[in-house]
Amino acid sequence: MALFSSKKQVNRARALLGIGLVAAMTLVLNLVSLKIFARWDATENNNYSISAATKGILRGMDDAVNIKAYFTADLPGYLLVRNQDVRGILSEFENASAGNVTVVYLDPGSSDELAQEANSIGIPTLQFNVVQKDAFQVTSGYLGIAVFYRDNQEIIPIVQDASTLEYDLAVVIARMAREELPVVGIVADKGVRAASDMSYVREMLNRQYAVEDIFIGSGMLIPDRVATLVVPGPADLNRRDLYVLDQFLMRGGDMLILGEGTDVDFSTLTAQKREGMLEEFLAHHGIRLNKNLVLDVSHELAPFRTDQTQFYAPYPLWVNIQKPGFNPDSGIVNQLESLVLTWASSIDVIEEKLGERTVYTDLVRTTAGAWAQDSDWQLNPRLIPAPAPDGRQSFVMGAMLSGYFKSMFAQDDIPGRIMVDGGAEREVPPSESERGAFKAETVEGRLIVMGDADFPLDININQWEANALFFANLVDALTSDSSLIDIRSKGVTDRPLKQLSDQYRSRLKWFNIAGMPILFACYGFIRAARRRRLKKASGTFFK
Repeated sequence: MALFSSKKQVNRARALLGIGLVAAMTLVLNLVSLKIFARWDATENNNYSISAATKGILRGMDDAVNIKAYFTADLPGYLLVRNQDVRGILSEFENASAGNVTVVYLDPGSSDELAQEANSIGIPTLQFNVVQKDAFQVTSGYLGIAVFYRDNQEIIPIVQDASTLEYDLAVVIARMAREELPVVGIVADKGVRAASDMSYVREMLNRQYAVEDIFIGSGMLIPDRVATLVVPGPADLNRRDLYVLDQFLMRGGDMLILGEGTDVDFSTLTAQKREGMLEEFLAHHGIRLNKNLVLDVSHELAPFRTDQTQFYAPYPLWVNIQKPGFNPDSGIVNQLESLVLTWASSIDVIEEKLGERTVYTDLVRTTAGAWAQDSDWQLNPRLIPAPAPDGRQSFVMGAMLSGYFKSMFAQDDIPGRIMVDGGAEREVPPSESERGAFKAETVEGRLIVMGDADFPLDININQWEANALFFANLVDALTSDSSLIDIRSKGVTDRPLKQLSDQYRSRLKWFNIAGMPILFACYGFIRAARRRRLKKASGTFFK
């Protein structure tokens, strides 16, 4: 009995010693953690740590960046996670900046002076619905951030989504550090997509560039201050318009052309080939914009209406580009996961038109199960014919040319400006100074061509937000601000289902219908046979 009691006391002493050691180690680790900051981000896209691109921007600042987070201390319960995420990201900014960033947390609800300060710089007072004592109540609070750099000040009035905060802050800080913003021009005439239809992507661009509307129909050359030109679906270009685009490219300007090979009327489900001079310009530089419509086994649902009802149907003409469709070797697109192109045309490279110093790069491709309609258009989802297996292939939907470009005009063949005089048009020959400024070639040109002009429209971005990310990546790459591409693309989390062949789907269906019952029946026979063997072995089989 004494021996048992002695062993019990020894075990108790060992347990207490172990508990004491664990408590001491925990205390030491907590004291050390106050001086040494470290986090381990186990998420796939590193959602809770900042990227190397952001660290490079922060450490390259020439002066201190002060961030004031105007956050109410007592936020409703459903906002606590957002508050914690924001604080974590701001801590990452402060610790990764090598002393260039200082973060201060302020609660405007604690004093009228702080509330007045927040409102004066543009951070609004928000209304929150909370449940207290089994009743709905409305309280006020703040969820805004202000960034100060030298004499500049930028705000994020409301932190809507912590997952995009790193990009939002990086854009604000990079914008404030620039002495002059790059200018992105968007063609606003010649039948292009209306500015009101692209308000979302325009707002994105305005956050980091100076955006200007360009009217090439005036016949005037594009100002030198424009770094990148976006041409969203031009319809009625003439030779002078082509010359304006040509000379912009020849002076080393970067261009994004959103082309359309066909015109589609969704209300009547009809299509026709688009005629124009844009194809001549592209073909001269080595890109053929086909007058077709591409269909793919990877596609979206589209809404349709009959006289009695509205329904959604799988629509192969709304092509869904998934991760394998983005060029893995291109930093412009290799981190993207999704893009939807509606009634898009394919692109081919014209090898003989490319110079030895011109680099061609595919950016976006369909799956190998895609096909095209070149004529006899059938846009009704119930009547679209299935192609033969040998008629399927992968189509290029977006491509980039860079390096050497040669003008499609000669110095003595410059088209004059078209002037309207008394309702009649007349051509004004080019001046001698314009002929003297003519540029015949460049080695610094960059041209991106897409076979769809609709993907950046608001109506499509409202359904597929990844379209806006794709558009912004293209502009960033052309405007030499590619460091932000990695930051923006980090938050993309589209996980589409894998596309299966008809044959494979049929096999799965019959396996579920017949295979599973057969497996359960086999399991029952095996278990019954096993029980018989056990009974026989125990001598009870014949009892």
